[in-house]
Amino acid sequence: MNDTPIGTQIQRATAAELPEIARLAGAIWREYYPAIIPAAQIEYMLERMYALPKLEAELREQTIRFDRLLVAGHCRGFSACGPTTDPRVYKLHKLYVDPALHGAGYGSLLLSHCEQECCKLGATHLCLNVNKANERALRAYRRNGFVITDAVEVAIGGGFVMDDYVMTKVLTPPTPLTVQ
Repeated sequence: MNDTPIGTQIQRATAAELPEIARLAGAIWREYYPAIIPAAQIEYMLERMYALPKLEAELREQTIRFDRLLVAGHCRGFSACGPTTDPRVYKLHKLYVDPALHGAGYGSLLLSHCEQECCKLGATHLCLNVNKANERALRAYRRNGFVITDAVEVAIGGGFVMDDYVMTKVLTPPTPLTVQ
C-alpha cells in the first residue's frame, strides 16, 4: 500500500480487539446514521450486530476476518469480510470509518485492503449491502468500482427492515512485478 498516509496501518483484528471494534461501531453509528434510520433502529441493530458474543461468533464460527484501521496508533475504522456459499464470492459485512475522517481516502484504503485480502483467498467478486438512503456510501462504493446488482428488503425483527442495495465488484488480482 504505497499510498498509505504516514502513521496509518491496517492490521488484522484479534478476539481481544473486538470490544474496541464494538465501541467504535457504537460511536460511528450514533453519529452518522440518525439522518438515515431512526434512533431505535440504530440501537436495535447495534445490539444485533455488534454485541461482543455476536462478533466473537463471526470471528470464530463464520470465518469473518476483521481488520482495524489505525491512524496515529488509534483505531479509527474497521472492516469485516468473509466467504459466502460460493468460494469465488466474498462479502464485505462491515466497513466503517470515523466520520471525522470521511472524505480523506481512509475508507477507500480500507476497502482496497479488503479486496486484496479476498483476492489472496481466491475471490473473484466482492459484494456488500448498503442502505438505499446512504448516499455518501453509495457514491464511495461506486467510485471504488462497485455496481448495484440487486435491491433487497429484509425484516430484521423488532418491527425494523433493512432496505438495501446489493453492490458487487469484480476483483482483479494484483499483477506480480517482474524484473528484467
